Amino acid sequence: MGKWSLSLRRGLTAPLLWCLLTSCLAHASLLYLLRHLEVLPEPVVPLPPPIEVTFVEPSPQPRRSALPPPVGNLPPSLPPPPTTPVAQAPPPRPTPPPPPATPLPSPADSPAPPSETFDPSNTSTDEGLSNLSRWIARLQPELSRPPQSLRLTAKLPTSGCPWDKVGPTVWGVLVNPQGELVGKPELLRSSGYATLNQKAHQLVTSYDFQSYAADSPQALMVEVAWEDTCRPEN
Repeated sequence: MGKWSLSLRRGLTAPLLWCLLTSCLAHASLLYLLRHLEVLPEPVVPLPPPIEVTFVEPSPQPRRSALPPPVGNLPPSLPPPPTTPVAQAPPPRPTPPPPPATPLPSPADSPAPPSETFDPSNTSTDEGLSNLSRWIARLQPELSRPPQSLRLTAKLPTSGCPWDKVGPTVWGVLVNPQGELVGKPELLRSSGYATLNQKAHQLVTSYDFQSYAADSPQALMVEVAWEDTCRPEN
């Protein structure tokens, strides 16, 4: 038992002894180094020279007066110019009353246009039938049917009033199968006035005969009856 405890004590104390010795040597070495090493001085950095600041007081300036100094002797104040009296306009004169209006003379009645002279030739019914027979005889080779009649109305011109003894105007026309006039219209019966016959001729030539178109030429007796516009209606 005693040997075993002795050997155990030796085994435990041997490592501790070596650790203690190693620690002592390390501390001794560190202490030696601290004592014998020289501390290096810090580098000296030169400082810049100091800046001198001086304060300069501004020199006082003379004060300027608000008004300029008088130059020489001023002339005495001039009197105001004399005022010119303004001429007043004379009062307006009273306006004289207008002269009385002088009545104008009544205009002279303009003479009425002379009425057209009545021509009785070819105005009767017998003369109209005779003219129709001669006209049909000239067209007989072209006609294959009897002539037809057409009645138109027109107003009498007021410029030639009164139209005394006026009668109807009858014109004979020939219409082709296309409904167009062929040749010149034939005056079969006169109204008694050349002006009315001419007006009836214009109505006939401007009329549309398309409704009378047929397979062969067609003869038409176009009667223009006149409406009296010269006499007022009762």
